[in-house]
Amino acid sequence: MNEEKRKSEAESRLRQYLSERHLRCTPERLAILGVVMDARGPFTPADLLTELSGRDFRLSQATVYNTLKLLEAASVVRHRPSSGGVETYECASRVYEHLTLVCSRCGRTRELRDAELTKLIKLRRYPSFVMSGFDLYIHGLCSRCRGVGRARRTAKEK
Repeated sequence: MNEEKRKSEAESRLRQYLSERHLRCTPERLAILGVVMDARGPFTPADLLTELSGRDFRLSQATVYNTLKLLEAASVVRHRPSSGGVETYECASRVYEHLTLVCSRCGRTRELRDAELTKLIKLRRYPSFVMSGFDLYIHGLCSRCRGVGRARRTAKEK
C-alpha cells in the first residue's frame, strides 16, 4: 500500500470513529495524525510535541495524550510496552515483525533481530486467519536487574 493511500485510510478511519461518537475532528487531532503517519518507527508523545512545535503548531501535552488514546481506540496506532516508563506507540497500518525483550523489573525494552525465529513465525499458518504482522514480547530480567538481584543475595549472605 502506498503512503498516500495509507494516510488517507487512517484519516478516514479517524473521522468515522469521531463521527460515530459525536466528537469533533479538530485541526489539532488532524495535525497529530499527520505526524503519526509520517513516523518511520515507534514514537513517544514527547516526539510528537517536539515535531509539532517545530511546525509552529502549539499543543498541550494533554491534547497529545488524549489524541493518542483516540487514535489507539480507532485502530490507527498501537501502544507498545514502555521502556523505562516512557509511553511508546507505532502506526497500526504498517506491517510489523517485532521481537522485543522486556525487563519485568525495570521495564527496559530492547528490539531483537532473529531471522530464524522471524522465519518460523511467518511460516506458521492458522485456520481462518491471515497474519499481517506480529509482535513477540519476551519477558525476563535484563543484565542490570539480574546484577542487582545477585548483589542483594551476596550482601545478605555476608
